[in-house]
Amino acid sequence: MIMFRKARAGLLGAALLAGVTVACGPPPTIEAQGGEPVAADNLPACPMAALDKATGVTNIVVWHALGAEPGKALEQITKSFNDSQDKVKVTLQNQGADYDEVLRKYTAAAASGTGVPAVVFLEDTTIQTVVDTGTLLPAQSCAEEVGFDIDAVQPAVRSYYTIDGVFYPGYVNISGPILFYNRTHFRKAGLDVNKAPKTLAEVRTAAEALKKSGIEKPLALKLEPWFFTCWVNGAGEDIVTPDNGRSGPAKAANLVNPAAIESLQWVQDMVADGLADPISDTPGQINQYLNVAQEKSSMLIETSTASTSIKAFLGGNLDTGGQDASSVDTAGLDPAAVPFPGLSEPGQVRVSGGYFGISNRVPKAQQAAAARYLGFMAQPEQVVTWHLVGSYLPVIGDVAKDPRIQKFWAEDRAGQLLKVGYDQLSLIDPKRPGPLIGPYPEYVSAMQTALESTARSGTTPKAALEKANAQVNADLKQYYG
Repeated sequence: MIMFRKARAGLLGAALLAGVTVACGPPPTIEAQGGEPVAADNLPACPMAALDKATGVTNIVVWHALGAEPGKALEQITKSFNDSQDKVKVTLQNQGADYDEVLRKYTAAAASGTGVPAVVFLEDTTIQTVVDTGTLLPAQSCAEEVGFDIDAVQPAVRSYYTIDGVFYPGYVNISGPILFYNRTHFRKAGLDVNKAPKTLAEVRTAAEALKKSGIEKPLALKLEPWFFTCWVNGAGEDIVTPDNGRSGPAKAANLVNPAAIESLQWVQDMVADGLADPISDTPGQINQYLNVAQEKSSMLIETSTASTSIKAFLGGNLDTGGQDASSVDTAGLDPAAVPFPGLSEPGQVRVSGGYFGISNRVPKAQQAAAARYLGFMAQPEQVVTWHLVGSYLPVIGDVAKDPRIQKFWAEDRAGQLLKVGYDQLSLIDPKRPGPLIGPYPEYVSAMQTALESTARSGTTPKAALEKANAQVNADLKQYYG
């Protein structure tokens, strides 16, 4: 059975980076040989010679928190790598239930210098945070040696993970938020199933028709800062300044802007008018899925990787994690998906998912072994496995044209839904890949409070955003000094 996976990591307190970042002044930065900060023209040298000179097998450890199908994909790929050569042996170690726990353990280990893994898999939003700790070897340093064609990574993905001209991850697992909807309900409400909502205004129009047809809460609305970020960023507004943290460290929050106010106003109005069921973004809960499965709701905004879970409950393989699903009857479910609805146009999301980073806190032979392993992971056969088994999108080169993927998209229910997530990537403007924020977890915390108070307590969007803005400014000041 497949457990519904949480789309985003939960909160990460400032204490997670204790001993790694500092309370005042800028956090330490990774430095290239010669003592200068890393830049495209000043990359650390690839330590591949250390691996070539190593005698016997070089053992490396990978820390992650992947379970269910993504975990199976990682295990399959790792076995293939270990079986393909005798120079490196990779051991996987699951470090907890979510990205937060992995990051907490990794930063503690890196700070102490004890038990550091050679590879760590972390959530996308932490890339600036971890780069600031100075503990990553940019994968770009060894890309040529391991056959990782960074230029083949889709532009929006490549731009998101590029900091000061340097691409850091050895491999990336990509997903994105999309709109799932029940075509059975749309037909009963007189809606065209082939013209699903493209904007938030159209989501509301569809919800009003669905409400009239008897649907209790047409939209299962998770109060997710991830979605808020996409609405604002997709409308052309920065979350932080300058330049969303892309032209230099983020210095100030920019949350009280027209797109942000409009987004929260839409949330508040949808809830107040009985068109949406607000669902808190808490670890382990699956109420947004149960709402749809029990036909209480007709629409759901969720990660594209949820496609596999949706297929699972259609097949009767619903693992509810102990939550009551006695009223689930899949007979009335006919799921489809369309790109993420924005304020004015669809699909303008930020790149999401996770990345594999190479730690520079292990011996150079292990750093090189990690680069070799991740270079293997980025090859077409493994990219196919990540998609077919793990549900992550094929974002390298022409892998999406592989006949196995094309067949999956054409014939498999999960594949049909996942293709929407893949197609959406072409809609993202590479010049607006999403914000880089050192204290990103604190931003998430502030926005979760803003969403909850707007949806549930009647706080005006402007007031909620002003409070969040002040909190993020305080967090930025503490982080950067």
